[in-house]
Amino acid sequence: MKPIEIITKNPGLKAISLVLAIILWLFVTSETGGELSVATPLEFYELPGKLIVTSVSAEAINVRINGSRSQLERLASRDIRTRVDLSDAKQGANTFDILPRNVTVPQGLKISQISPSSIKVELDQVVDKIVRIQPVVQGKPEAGYRVTRITVDPRYIKLEGARSRLMEIREVSTEEIDVSGLRETVKVEVALRLADLNLKRGVARRVRVTVEIEEERAEK
Repeated sequence: MKPIEIITKNPGLKAISLVLAIILWLFVTSETGGELSVATPLEFYELPGKLIVTSVSAEAINVRINGSRSQLERLASRDIRTRVDLSDAKQGANTFDILPRNVTVPQGLKISQISPSSIKVELDQVVDKIVRIQPVVQGKPEAGYRVTRITVDPRYIKLEGARSRLMEIREVSTEEIDVSGLRETVKVEVALRLADLNLKRGVARRVRVTVEIEEERAEK
């Protein structure tokens, strides 16, 4: 049989064989083992009611995962969770080992490395404190107008958070309210500056501020 006849004989069967070979190659390629490194944020649970987390030595845990390439390619960040049980934690410094059982990954994947392997968590006592709210206004109204009064509702706020952070707090301020170029009273809802206070959830974070603006009267 001539070489040309070998190539052209039974073209349908050869085409089917080629397709099957390609499918097999794709399957083997997709199922070949792979490795992926993922940074997953820490989640804490079972925190004693009178304690609050004030600092953590690591904001995220790096997890190295092994599995098929096809499964790794479909992996989303929400599929991986690193959770630490704080039910036995005490006030002050605590150290927790991060073990494979702390990390949740989809079935079929394996954890080969966790870094860091332990974390330090600082806990403090939760206290309540009522402080005054100080509105912050910047800029000047239009020429010929002036700010006559600034009021905030509510005037005071109850904070609930770490004792070490709230001991020296006497007041909290609002974000800046710009009155530049205004010629009439303005009423706004504005956020409080609470980011550095390490408060528990549920604390009100916005207040209503009224900046009264009136036309300046010429002196007689």
